[in-house]
Amino acid sequence: MTTMTLQIDNPSIFDHLKSILELMKGVKIVGMTDNLDIDIPNQTTLSAMKEAEGGEDAGVVNIDSVESFIASMR
Repeated sequence: MTTMTLQIDNPSIFDHLKSILELMKGVKIVGMTDNLDIDIPNQTTLSAMKEAEGGEDAGVVNIDSVESFIASMR
């Protein structure tokens, strides 16, 4: 199963888009919100998410101290 999240900035197309998606075989709408207070990840978070999805191991993170943590993140 693959999940796709859409952000629709043009409210006038929302109902039409929803009706089209509902007609597609294998597509299920599992939730919708018109809440504009949803947090959108910043660029750093998006980059980290993309890196994690890529399956590349970032290595060991040392959390013995703040300094060692910062050093292991470089």
